[in-house]
Amino acid sequence: MNTNVADLGQIRCSQSWEDPETLRGALAPSVDSRILSIAAAGDNSFALLLQGAGRVVSIDASPAQCALVELKRAAIRTLDHDELLRFVGVAPANDRRHVYSRVRVELPDDARMFWDAQPELLGAGIIHIGKLEHMWQLFHGRALPLIHGRRTVRAAFDARTSLARERFWHERWNNRRWRLALRLFASERANARLWADRAWNAFVELDPSTNPFLQYSMLGRFLDLPTGHPWLAPDNHELLRSRLDDLDVVCSELETFLHACEQSTFTGFNLGDVFEWMSDEEHEQAYRSIVDAAAPGAKLAYWSNLVARSAPASLLENGVVSTDPALARRLHDADRSFLYRDFFVDTVLGPGGSA
Repeated sequence: MNTNVADLGQIRCSQSWEDPETLRGALAPSVDSRILSIAAAGDNSFALLLQGAGRVVSIDASPAQCALVELKRAAIRTLDHDELLRFVGVAPANDRRHVYSRVRVELPDDARMFWDAQPELLGAGIIHIGKLEHMWQLFHGRALPLIHGRRTVRAAFDARTSLARERFWHERWNNRRWRLALRLFASERANARLWADRAWNAFVELDPSTNPFLQYSMLGRFLDLPTGHPWLAPDNHELLRSRLDDLDVVCSELETFLHACEQSTFTGFNLGDVFEWMSDEEHEQAYRSIVDAAAPGAKLAYWSNLVARSAPASLLENGVVSTDPALARRLHDADRSFLYRDFFVDTVLGPGGSA
């Protein structure tokens, strides 16, 4: 994998921007599941534990991203739910650095060194500090007020029927300034059409009142924690705390780690958009490394946006893997995150070509 595309010492994203419900539908976690999950911000690694996975390995080549996952885990282990919300930035607080002094004792040495040197990030609330989150802060703080008034933006998240959402879209939301913003945000005409389609899906076909991704991107906050990111839901706090020992955080290149794994190590893979950043050659090498570490019947779930890389043709033709485009399309249509063009669900069939 080519890691030169990102500064591994900086936090790319401080929230996970892939829908955990999409992962649930693709991977069907159970007590027997052993899932390798691209760490990113760690939210979906926690979600997989809450969904019942027996073991989750959260992996990232970025020391900063791994330190973020470790900090979230230490905060979940150390703080009660209200303290957690204030510390990570869901709720207001002015004592986050003081609270960190309690949380840091649960951190491994490398993560503790990272966060000891980042007091300004801790003070900001760690769900707000990624480059992607900063982009959304600029959007809803500076661009969106030029498109819609505050009342209209807030009204977009009122609970409505699908028919009422469609009426709101046509009468109040999809104005000329909004359409212009989509065209400016997209670099190509095809991307503008994609963003328009995904916006329609998020605002009309799905329910904005239960969509944490849309809420954060438009408002900078969450309105409904029980239907949002599972690790932040109040009813999940004690269960997640009890499952934290079933999570391993690994800071490593994906292929390097997989080459050290035995065959049939994992029954499922949350790969995020990891293939997006690879060349064609790197993609095939990484995919084959995944297959080598997969148990027969293992599921692979992954997203793409600008580069639609799916299962290598050579593995499909030889019966090593199969794809499920119908399931992938159904899950993608219900996916509350609007950032991705495509979603894929593959199955490792095994050496003989059958699960």
